[in-house]
Amino acid sequence: MSADWSDDNTTILTELFVQQVCAGNRPDKHLTPNAYEEVANDFKVRTGLEYTRLQLKNKWDKLKADYNNFRKLKLKDTGGGWDYERNTVKQDVEWWKKAKIDIPGCGKFQKRGLQNENNLSIMFGDITSDGTDHWNPASVTIPQSSSATSVFNVDNIHDVDLEETQTGESHADGKGKRLGRVVDGNNKKQKTSLFIQEQITRVGDIVQRTQSSFESYMKKEESSSVTSVMDLVVECLRVFNLDVIG
Repeated sequence: MSADWSDDNTTILTELFVQQVCAGNRPDKHLTPNAYEEVANDFKVRTGLEYTRLQLKNKWDKLKADYNNFRKLKLKDTGGGWDYERNTVKQDVEWWKKAKIDIPGCGKFQKRGLQNENNLSIMFGDITSDGTDHWNPASVTIPQSSSATSVFNVDNIHDVDLEETQTGESHADGKGKRLGRVVDGNNKKQKTSLFIQEQITRVGDIVQRTQSSFESYMKKEESSSVTSVMDLVVECLRVFNLDVIG
């Protein structure tokens, strides 16, 4: 038989759905087969109506769509405010015409808002999206719920030289202060990459030279003496191009 989804029957059904959700019988976007069966049995006891699992599932999907559309409607720029008596947006006919295009299916809320909203929020609140958690590239702001991670990118490094410009000439303002070197956008990334590569290579060379120096000195029999230790310190300083005073 066809389902009779009057206001009272719908309210009873949402109450039964909520019981199953709170019992953990909604592992994904739908109730488990056993949960639907329990709902059908309890619904028959309370209303005398016997509905199939498919009829209950179809109603679940319809309630979910209504809940999602109503959330989007509430987030839409109302301007005219909110009609608390009818629990819906207070707007003129033209606004609603546009809203029906932007949010297909929201027209049913023009005269009366969503029924059983509290129950539906328990049923679908964590498995529906109204779009607020997704960033629209056309928007100039990033939503608060978005998780931003700062990533270091060598391509974002700007080469700055306080001594000379690309032509090798100093670049200063009218007060004699040196300014950053002007970098050609076409070879900026290449220059940056080469600079970083050179620095990494230089560090590697220093480490290798230092290790060789330590190994060389530690092989000497007198390495434990004060003289050997001092010689080792001097050699390390020499490797790092530092001047020794004394």
